[in-house]
Parts: sequence; structure tokens; C-alpha cells
Amino acid sequence: MIENILLIGFMGSGKSTIGKQLSKYLNRNFIDMDEEIEKTENTSITSIFNEYGEEYFRKIETKYLESLLDKNEAIISTGGGIVLKDYNRQLLKKIGKVIFLHADVNHIVENVKDDTKRPLLQTENYVKTISELLESREDKYLSSADIIIQTSGKDVDSIVEEIISLL
Repeated sequence: MIENILLIGFMGSGKSTIGKQLSKYLNRNFIDMDEEIEKTENTSITSIFNEYGEEYFRKIETKYLESLLDKNEAIISTGGGIVLKDYNRQLLKKIGKVIFLHADVNHIVENVKDDTKRPLLQTENYVKTISELLESREDKYLSSADIIIQTSGKDVDSIVEEIISLL
């Protein structure tokens, strides 16, 4: 059995973009958890957050993650908050090799500044929100990761090549 590859990291760190490219390079299925959850729930993640709250979304996210236990050979892009629950961090390890795409605040801000679909950024000072959330999650990302890749200042192809060289 060939292991799944799970990409974790903060929103805007490149999980979806890098995941799609990595799946092409390795000729594997690509699963974007956020997109799959939106399809299953028939609504946007922003709507789920607005109507039912973050806790409800996190339950759906965990349920979807559990469904991936029987997947093989997939590249899986997770949501930025997947590491918040201990149980999810344990699931990640069971599902496959976990790669933390580490980006600095400036890189993240650049990637998400015009994105209105991110519920956690609907604040007055989203740069401060990003900094605080990133800092609060850093240890969880690091403890979950089998491989850590710094993405700031790198193009997608060089990141994908770095991942492949470390697998």
C-alpha cells in the first residue's frame, strides 16, 4: 500500500495549490477537504461558520477526516484548523505522511488579503488575527508533521520538487 500524503498548514500557505501540482507530478488523486465538505454539505464553509458556528464545522471536518482512513495513494489538502483537535492529529498520522507547509505571516497575508471566503478573517485587523492564530497553532502543526517545508518565497514547482525529494 502506498501512503497518502496529507498537507497541513495555515490558510494561505499553499495547501490546495501545491496539492494539485503534487498530485499531477505523482499521478495521484487530489482531495481538497474544504471543497469536499462544501459539496457534502451543499453550502460554503463561510455559510457553515455563519449559520452553525466553528464548533459545528470542526465536527464535520473530523467526520470527513475519519472517512479518509480507507483511502490510498491520495494527496489530501486539509483545512488550516484540522490540527486543533488532538483526535484529528492522531487521525492524520494514521491516514498517511503529514507534510506541514510552513509560511510566514507576510506570505499568508499576501495570499489571503483579497479572499472574502475565509470566515476567520472577517475581522477589522486580519493581519493581527493571522499572526495570533498562526502563533497559537504553530506547535500543533509542528507536532503533527513528518516533514516540514518552508513555503515562503518559493514557487510551487520548487516546493513540489522539495516534497518529492523528501518522500
